[in-house]
Amino acid sequence: MSDNRVIIEAFTELASRYEKVVDSELQRFWGWSYEGFIENLIDLAQVCEGDVVLDVATGTAIIPLMLTNKGKIKGKIVGLDITLAMLEKAMRKINSNEITTRILLTCGSAMAMPFRDGLFDVILCGLATHHLDVPVVLAEMHRVLKESGKLTIADVGGTTAWRLPMIKAMIRVATFFYFLPGEGYARARSEAAALSNVYTAEEWKEILVELGFENIKIINLHTNHFWSPTPLVICAEKILKESQNAYVSR
Repeated sequence: MSDNRVIIEAFTELASRYEKVVDSELQRFWGWSYEGFIENLIDLAQVCEGDVVLDVATGTAIIPLMLTNKGKIKGKIVGLDITLAMLEKAMRKINSNEITTRILLTCGSAMAMPFRDGLFDVILCGLATHHLDVPVVLAEMHRVLKESGKLTIADVGGTTAWRLPMIKAMIRVATFFYFLPGEGYARARSEAAALSNVYTAEEWKEILVELGFENIKIINLHTNHFWSPTPLVICAEKILKESQNAYVSR
């Protein structure tokens, strides 16, 4: 079964209870509520009223809904997700909210986005990159951002020790058996496989610089346990063409 098929199966099963499950998991490991974690992401993002915003792996559209409900944006917000069941739940929430006519939902892969180059002023992504090929999805984010466009990602960060084969194998097995009893095979497999996509802050910065991002800021958020992975917020800006040419020539 392909990685995408596993992710779609896992999150199709999870869609009806997604927000409750994620809230419980964040509370347990990091001491964050799901709403509080997303509020922190939005507060750190540089979103202006007239921006066109893309929320990658939007899930049940908590980010677009929070942006509009807080009055932070009056432009368009596009939510992209590969799992139709998540988008169906998101649409039900949007339809029940009178001020969300600016939210558009698209079913598609974050690693091959169905958007033209340079379309978005801001890209947000919360708790999703560990399920994706990070260099590929960052390249796609760079492609669809306008020049000087802003990127803000919040997700799990790892340590260099996680790259050691023995430790990596132990964490992968522990993760699989942690999720298996309560969440089932597909979720357990998807979360165990996600370990390969967890990067340190230094690795994030290297990838972002290589792809042409600048003004990179990586923030470590607090966590309840020393042994749990660190939540990170990654902020970056797409380099202007003139600046990028100068950067390449150095």
